[in-house]
Amino acid sequence: MAGAIIQITVLLAALVAADAGVPSNDHAKAPTRAEVESALAKGSAPGELQHWAATADGILTAVAADRAASETVRARALSALAYARTSRVHAFLENFILEKTPSSAPVDRVLLRRAAVSLGWQGGARVVEVVAPLLDHSDADVRLDAAAALGLARAREAEAPLRARLTVETDAAVRRQIEAALKAVTATR
Repeated sequence: MAGAIIQITVLLAALVAADAGVPSNDHAKAPTRAEVESALAKGSAPGELQHWAATADGILTAVAADRAASETVRARALSALAYARTSRVHAFLENFILEKTPSSAPVDRVLLRRAAVSLGWQGGARVVEVVAPLLDHSDADVRLDAAAALGLARAREAEAPLRARLTVETDAAVRRQIEAALKAVTATR
């Protein structure tokens, strides 16, 4: 009888874990970098990105930082990191943005944009400090995604840099994104 109860308890725990998206101990297998890169290369739906973030955040950060990986795969890895809400990933995104900000290389601008949006989704104490300087970037797309990231973070501290940029911004799409971000950061008041 006690053995049957233990088996039922183990089975229920496995079902609950599977329902929550957590691999059970019987079938848990860490993905390999090759599996993650292959999936990212094919394109990933948000559910897949969440899966990789939950099971392979270390691989995602390694791929995102790997200059030998394709721009597309690196960009998708950075997008997936929005769902990996760990302090290690958060620090990686902050440092990635700080490292790439001065670069004028086209690939770095694309990666910078993805990292900024992922950090915006995560929010955090330093998101405004790290992302707000991107509002002055020479590339309009970087400025647009910086505004989007600040809007996603919904940090009150983002209001001042957004308003300052709005007064000088000449690109219509960026202006609209700044206005939307301002609505998001002031909506909670």
